[in-house]
Amino acid sequence: MTRQRHLILEQASKWFMRLKDAAPDHVDRSKFEAWLMESEAHRQAYQTIAETWGDFDSSAQIRHISQAMSMRKLDEDIRKRQKKATFAKLGAIAIIGLASLFGFNQWQQWRAQPLETIAQTSTPGHMVSRYLPDGSKLTLDAHSDTKVLYYRDKRYVQLLHGQAVFEVLKDADRPFIVESDHARITVKGTRFVVNMINHKTVVAVDHGKVLVETLQAGQTNSVLLTDGQVAEVKAQASPVKVQKPAKDYFSFLQGKMIFDGAPLNEVTETLSRYREPPLVNHSHAHAEISAVVDVKTLNKFIKTLPAVAPVKLQESDTETAVLDR
Repeated sequence: MTRQRHLILEQASKWFMRLKDAAPDHVDRSKFEAWLMESEAHRQAYQTIAETWGDFDSSAQIRHISQAMSMRKLDEDIRKRQKKATFAKLGAIAIIGLASLFGFNQWQQWRAQPLETIAQTSTPGHMVSRYLPDGSKLTLDAHSDTKVLYYRDKRYVQLLHGQAVFEVLKDADRPFIVESDHARITVKGTRFVVNMINHKTVVAVDHGKVLVETLQAGQTNSVLLTDGQVAEVKAQASPVKVQKPAKDYFSFLQGKMIFDGAPLNEVTETLSRYREPPLVNHSHAHAEISAVVDVKTLNKFIKTLPAVAPVKLQESDTETAVLDR
């Protein structure tokens, strides 16, 4: 077998392995057809690979090949022709094996490459809303950061900082997955919010179903959320449903923040999304705060913190510090 024919058979094998089970509208089929039409050698090589695969996939044909190789009483010319044909097919089978391994690795690499990558951020005090390539909608709370990657088999969002609302269109072939520092949220189609706050992740579902899992090693429990349900995932812990109204977590879309027995760290971190310089908690106070805060009157509310918790405020150019009183 010449080197040129060997190379053409290898190319034919790769095309065969890639497209033998592919859909008629596979994205690579037009490229394959163009390759096939380049020369008669390409067409013959592909036909040889296809026929050999049929032999390789048939136990009867394998036995036939084995018997043909062991028959010694046949005419010398017939035996030579059979041996030549047999070795050619065995050579093609070997090429298929090698190309299958190479092709599988190539296929894995090809599958792992994102089709589209989007980095979306928002600045303090400003929300951002946009539609994603599949028609789903992403709304970032102020001072938040996401990375969106679209693959052939999934839609993936990494919430790097802050909070986001997702309105996901259904796609049975590509689940929508959101990951934070603590949790993985998987969904087919729904509207939900993910909030990274105070060393935990909060997931609240407006409608639909989402599966919430922890990313921590050794923790395997998951929680399925439906309409109006909320779950929290803390570091080194499994997801836990909490009895809080999911609608409260969407209130920032109307310019409001609702705190229901929230610890001081959570309050200051949330308020800091809407102001510069940030509000930073240096206090050890264990106050729990319940309030509805309008973004428009944010600074007015901050000034009332010493009245509802044993703290004091200290202003500087870089931050508004919350200190023990």
